[in-house]
Amino acid sequence: MIKIVILDDHPIVTNGLSNALAVNKNMAIVAKYSTCNDFMMAYKGLDFDVLILDMQLSDGTGYDVARQVLAARPAVGILVFSSSDILYQMKKMLETGCLGYLLKNADNEMLYHAIEQVYKGRQVLSPEVEKALLEETFTEKNNKKNKILLTRREQEVLQLIVKEFTTQEIASELFLSVSAVEFHRTNLLQKLGVKNVAGLVRVALETGLVQ
Repeated sequence: MIKIVILDDHPIVTNGLSNALAVNKNMAIVAKYSTCNDFMMAYKGLDFDVLILDMQLSDGTGYDVARQVLAARPAVGILVFSSSDILYQMKKMLETGCLGYLLKNADNEMLYHAIEQVYKGRQVLSPEVEKALLEETFTEKNNKKNKILLTRREQEVLQLIVKEFTTQEIASELFLSVSAVEFHRTNLLQKLGVKNVAGLVRVALETGLVQ
């Protein structure tokens, strides 16, 4: 039995969640709160597995609640249940340690699935949330790639570095002197903002500079 606590200051949402969970025999609501203060005064004495948490509350934020709960009760799975699809807010909650982020347009089956996944310690996101995060990742990747301008020779050297060629092997492959290869490698370290070959490989793959 998955024991659940709800923290949301909208009665219509709390009632809707209560009705949806009442028909699921594997889940039980052990407490419901409408204010951060009431919840924070009581949660340490509660036996629960999952916290369904709203983002914005009348006397605080879901972020502050999540941060404090996870510091004291790291085993608790937090499922954010919010109408906010603002990317910054979604990322902030996930970075805090919340395992799930579900928009309030979710149906019952999606709700059950999200609770089960959070209970098992797995991340779960609404399709809209997942899409927004992926789009941002690709945008950042492309922006970063576009900002890194390499010469043709630097690209050739980088490609061979990623393939684990030694300096001598790169020199032979590209008909360069060893000192020329070392010169290009130094330039690559500076342009990609890393300190060593491992960093070059990581950034090159992350940004799509090489395949």
